[in-house]
Amino acid sequence: MNCYNMVLDYINNIEKGTPIFIEEVKDYVIKFYNKEDKEKVFNNVKSILNRMNKEGIIQTAYKGIYYIPIENIFGKMLLGTRQIIQYKYLMDKKGNIKGYITGAKLFNDVHLTTQVPNVIDIATNECKNFNKYENKNLNVVIRKPKITVSNENYKYLQLFDLIENKDNIDIEAPNQDEIIYDFITDNNLNFEKIIKFAMDTKSRKVINKILILAR
Repeated sequence: MNCYNMVLDYINNIEKGTPIFIEEVKDYVIKFYNKEDKEKVFNNVKSILNRMNKEGIIQTAYKGIYYIPIENIFGKMLLGTRQIIQYKYLMDKKGNIKGYITGAKLFNDVHLTTQVPNVIDIATNECKNFNKYENKNLNVVIRKPKITVSNENYKYLQLFDLIENKDNIDIEAPNQDEIIYDFITDNNLNFEKIIKFAMDTKSRKVINKILILAR
């Protein structure tokens, strides 16, 4: 199978209306080649995707992000930014969690503040260092989590962000401890795991708060 057919095979197995990231296509194709050919293969993939875009097989959402549009009676539907954010930063296509919403959006969602942010903060494994990066196309800011985000720990890490409040978000709710306790119970968080993950993230503030709430 040549490189074009490999790319086409990958794309044909992607559900319509789902973002196709160029890096994912590259990772799929390179498995069939020697690692020494990596640069050449990656350049071929880029050229093939541009060709497929011109042929109408796929459409471009943003640079490096493609999709097969869903069609209805009104025509072809654009790819929503929510779907791009989900698969790019929050969860891969196999259902593995790799990031979570934090910052003012998280605090607003749990009713600790009425502040509605213009930009959504996301802690994600996709952030390669401890600088913050803004994606203006998607209106998000990404940051690196303290530890690798997983299906098991992402709710715990959200809890820790609520307790630590390192963004100094204005807490308007008078019952902050009650809201935090409700977050623990609503998400079935285990107190032993809270302590374990708090130790992993070296968060003394979380441990102290949990010891108070657990009384």
